[in-house]
Amino acid sequence: MIRTKGLTKDYGGGRGVFDLDLHVPKGRIFGYIGPNGSGKTTTIRLLCGLLRPTTGQAFINDIEVRSRNLREIRRLIGYMPDDFGVYDHMSVWEYLDFFCAAYRIPPKERKERIQQVFEWTEASDMRDYRVASLSRGMHQRIGLARTLLHDPEILILDEPASGLDPYARVQMRATICRLRDAGKTILLSSHILPELASVCDLVGIIENGRLVATGAVDEITHRHREHVVLTLSIDSDADRALTAALQFPAVGEAAVSGNELRLVFNGTRAQVADLNRFLVEHDVRVMELKEEETDLESAFLAVTGRAEAGPGKTGPGSGNPSPGNAAGTHRDS
Repeated sequence: MIRTKGLTKDYGGGRGVFDLDLHVPKGRIFGYIGPNGSGKTTTIRLLCGLLRPTTGQAFINDIEVRSRNLREIRRLIGYMPDDFGVYDHMSVWEYLDFFCAAYRIPPKERKERIQQVFEWTEASDMRDYRVASLSRGMHQRIGLARTLLHDPEILILDEPASGLDPYARVQMRATICRLRDAGKTILLSSHILPELASVCDLVGIIENGRLVATGAVDEITHRHREHVVLTLSIDSDADRALTAALQFPAVGEAAVSGNELRLVFNGTRAQVADLNRFLVEHDVRVMELKEEETDLESAFLAVTGRAEAGPGKTGPGSGNPSPGNAAGTHRDS
């Protein structure tokens, strides 16, 4: 439903987006991740026909985004920018009715259409509210309702959860999933990485205008993690377990806290079994061994080269492998 081929918008001085190849299948939620100034909003404006590319092509449902096709493109797309104007003196119903007219929806169809978008966004209780009285969360839901009025096949949402409180984010996430289940294709940009991980089928990471990673969330996190962290529950002397773990060649760092041993492991999965056997041979009773999952935020930091330890950073790889009073050490070089 969304495809680009070598899409480039060069503002000069290294600013813009460059040689972008995106692919968003029908009925999927695609999370678009990047730091401020990385090119997310420029990409969105190119897809919507609001900017002309320097080179390359963009396609919406196999229709090229060009001047002569913009009417058809805009019929297919519902675009909600991160900041949009509203008419504060109107009621919510009047506001949506006004945009029905702007979309040239016949008057006899407007009531049903507004009721439908109210159901999608769970906003029917706001119909008589003045727009000026809406909270940030309500404002975003009505903005999304407006975006849905012409029943677009594709939704492009720029930071839809920005500035929302936790409850409003949960509501927005549920609404986005309902729209996906209704057959909508959604491109969603956000800085709130846990939100993306929980709703997106696919993600793309953009840095300095270039797409540096794309794929399913679990593929991205697995492919770009910096290291494997193993957690072992032990029923043995903690110091002996720590000493034994550091003797295994694939262990880079180790820390112990109570009956839990955490390791930075640089070996293969087959070597995890070897590690377990090695510890048992050194009189360490291993009750449980598991691999800690890498989250999307960690993968993002690794891909963009921003994973260096900052002030107060803890955990394996930071020089302080375990929080609190845990004892930890590195293998000597």
